[in-house]
Amino acid sequence: MEQYSNLSLVYDELMDVDYKKWADFIRDYFENKNIDLKYKKCLELGCGTGNMTINLKKLGLDIVALDSSFDMLTKAEEKIRREKLRVTLLKQDIRDYNLNKKFPFIFSFCDCFNYITILKDLEKSFKNVYNHLEDDGYFLFDISTEYKLRNLIGEKTFTLNKEDICYIWDNYINEDILEMYITFFVKEGKYYRRFDERHVQKIYKVEEVTKILKETGFKEAEVFDDYNLKHYNEESIRAVFVAKK
Repeated sequence: MEQYSNLSLVYDELMDVDYKKWADFIRDYFENKNIDLKYKKCLELGCGTGNMTINLKKLGLDIVALDSSFDMLTKAEEKIRREKLRVTLLKQDIRDYNLNKKFPFIFSFCDCFNYITILKDLEKSFKNVYNHLEDDGYFLFDISTEYKLRNLIGEKTFTLNKEDICYIWDNYINEDILEMYITFFVKEGKYYRRFDERHVQKIYKVEEVTKILKETGFKEAEVFDDYNLKHYNEESIRAVFVAKK
């Protein structure tokens, strides 16, 4: 899972994500269920550089956020401090953590679970979520869909050429595994520093994930299209799951 050490330096510049839209989806979803999020405790898995952490905090949630990358957590801490917010940050792996407390809400964003490439580890991670949820608690997370990974990213090369950063991003699929090789050139003074990243994601079918959730014990599992209050469809690029314990 330590695939973000160098990428943490440029992650926010490269990510084209409407985090406010994601936070609005969460607000609207729970408002529709007459559930008030303010002052409620929440666990965020795979918080990265803290972009959604900050947006969740602005919804009024009391957050514990964890990530396996020290470098990403360092960036998150800097941003949270600048915003003058209070969040508990922990260096933990989303597959294996024990916080000795339960939460009414557990969230995870930006395809963290695609990085779990062994099915047994995904089952273990979901069971851990279940054990950390209060009764009637909600588990909300997303995955990049099979449609996105196979048709929009797999076996393709992407490039970026800006004044301060360039990259070449090659993608290869082997059955249900996507390997991403990214070479970065980042400007430092007069020169550019090169670093290479390898990322591996598993292509999960929505039906497969839903089945594991139900086998874990979740009594409800809704699936939405890319943080819209519309149901997932075959061309959704991101599937958003909301499971209730």
